[in-house]
Amino acid sequence: MNRLDSGGKVSKMHRFGVIATVAGILLIIAGMLIGFGLLMLDKDDLAIFFLGIIPVGFVITLTGVTTTQLSRPDN
Repeated sequence: MNRLDSGGKVSKMHRFGVIATVAGILLIIAGMLIGFGLLMLDKDDLAIFFLGIIPVGFVITLTGVTTTQLSRPDN
């Protein structure tokens, strides 16, 4: 499992993919925890905002996973 380019460094696209995947997962978790927590506290306007972050997190996660897979070096 070699993630290194010809110069011995991790490729920038692979690093971007990993960062995007982690950021997307964190957005999903934060949106769910904060959104549903606010929903239970009857703060519906803020809850809708945080629950709306969840689909954005899925898109960023999908982008990160796809970028990571496409930037793998050929074996």
